[in-house]
Amino acid sequence: MSSLAQQEFCITLGDLASFLEITPSETKKKAEEVLAKKLKSPWLLPEEVRQVMLASGYKYPHKVISIQMLKGGVAKTTSVLNMGLRAAMYGARVLFIDLDQQANLSFSLGVEDESLPVWVDIVEKKKNIEECVQFIEPHVDLIPSSLNNSVLDRVLMNSNRNWAQAVKTPLEKIKHRYDLIFIDTAPSLSATNTAVTVASDEIILPVNPDKFAFLGLEKNLGELEDIKLDFDLNFTKKILFTKFDGRENTSHELLQKCIESFEGDLMKGYIRTSSEVKNSVRSGKSLFAGKSPVKADYDFVTREVLGFT
Repeated sequence: MSSLAQQEFCITLGDLASFLEITPSETKKKAEEVLAKKLKSPWLLPEEVRQVMLASGYKYPHKVISIQMLKGGVAKTTSVLNMGLRAAMYGARVLFIDLDQQANLSFSLGVEDESLPVWVDIVEKKKNIEECVQFIEPHVDLIPSSLNNSVLDRVLMNSNRNWAQAVKTPLEKIKHRYDLIFIDTAPSLSATNTAVTVASDEIILPVNPDKFAFLGLEKNLGELEDIKLDFDLNFTKKILFTKFDGRENTSHELLQKCIESFEGDLMKGYIRTSSEVKNSVRSGKSLFAGKSPVKADYDFVTREVLGFT
């Protein structure tokens, strides 16, 4: 694995040591005991980390997480990308599913081939789900999107089958392979997003310090409650506060409003604003490939998702 790939998909010995609250040398010793071999690199592969984590008493969850928000510009895809990659660095087996026709998540993972099968091909029974899975790196797979998914809503609504199960039913065939399945969605209320909700164990709603984002959050939460009642669902909701700027009153005011209005659903961590967050999806690089201070924010919320906090 190249140095670039290591930075993109592997955790450092120091980071793992910091998490386990022991020194890097003790982490290395524990890893050597578990793996029965000498580590020759400061980077740990996901499977190596997994063995260390399991030996240390940690257990991986098995859940489908969708990231949804009506308003764009709230770091939705950035959050999907960085939480998923960091989870894989902690040894989780991760599947990304891109259901946004803009395909930003797919592009950020280096997949830009418009000829690849996407979810609409599964719904139309042109491909089975196994044929749509693309290998990215160890512990990271992707079902990509493209403009071909732009007709997915119409296909679902014209289907004679139970369209609300159009995500959940295919996933049943492969979900046992993964600890976390992250689904990136388009910013809309749609049949596709309803089907995603039906398939979700957990829904994360990013919201940034903007009054329109807050209104979008309220609308989104109301829609989710309606879907929960209509389909007798039992998913959990989590609100992720993004683009927090400690220098701006608006950030503090809207964060306080979120705490007062949605304290039970608000994630413990939040994401600070930075140019790296804005550019990470556009550049095709995760935040963990650089030195952004926001790495610590996504590390914390990822551990919250994994149940490692």
